[in-house]
Amino acid sequence: MKCASLILAACMAATLVTAQEKTAVVNMVDLVRFHPSRERDRKLMQDTEKEFQTKLDKQRDRFEQLRDDYEKAVKDARNPALNDKAKSEAEDKAMKHRDVLAEADRDLRQEMQKLQRELSELDTRLLRQVTGDIRDVLSKYAQESKFTIILDGTTMAYFDPKLEVTDDVLKRMGVDPKVRKEAKDKAEKDKADKAAATAGKK
Repeated sequence: MKCASLILAACMAATLVTAQEKTAVVNMVDLVRFHPSRERDRKLMQDTEKEFQTKLDKQRDRFEQLRDDYEKAVKDARNPALNDKAKSEAEDKAMKHRDVLAEADRDLRQEMQKLQRELSELDTRLLRQVTGDIRDVLSKYAQESKFTIILDGTTMAYFDPKLEVTDDVLKRMGVDPKVRKEAKDKAEKDKADKAAATAGKK
């Protein structure tokens, strides 16, 4: 009997703690997407990508020129009018062009990998700054609004829509929630138009 009373008391205490907890839910994807810095970050990424592409284009142009030189040297070496000495010299020249071309090909691949890695690192760094800022905003919002926990709704199977506070957090970030609604409406319209177009083709 005493054991049953203890279990009942523990259950009541757990229920009381749960009742005292105040939970909220946010859409982290939208908070990141509409963060004030994201437009600036997107432009920085585009500008950086364009700069990297210019570098690669120059290196690719050099590689193509070297390839043309190599193909010309090979063609010269196959000239049947050459005597043995001239043929040997032409073949040596073609081999040197081939080595230079192989090195240029290796350099081009390495440069592509390097620039892709730098671009990925920049994107990660910018995203980390944004998510860090969002966490700070959520932390202050939770403290001021007396929330015990704020969950990411994008990772949950279901939650009561009344718990969502994404728009309130967007306001804290200086973003008009209308932007989010307009984007959602546009996405739904585009989806409906696409479905209608697909149905029309059948």
